[in-house]
Amino acid sequence: MSTDSSDIKQRAEAIGLTKLTDKHLAQLAKATQSAAQRKQQLTVDLEIADEPSHIFRAKGE
Repeated sequence: MSTDSSDIKQRAEAIGLTKLTDKHLAQLAKATQSAAQRKQQLTVDLEIADEPSHIFRAKGE
């Protein structure tokens, strides 16, 4: 994934982040790179049973 400054600035502007400073853009580039690395580490072959169950109770039950 390309994280050069012009690419990051274009991506930020595309989602409405038009007032970022160079420091903000550097932080965004670092976060984008980190997210890409973490995404690559995720297991893809999960089954429905691997999803944790969610149990909610309505108040008063």
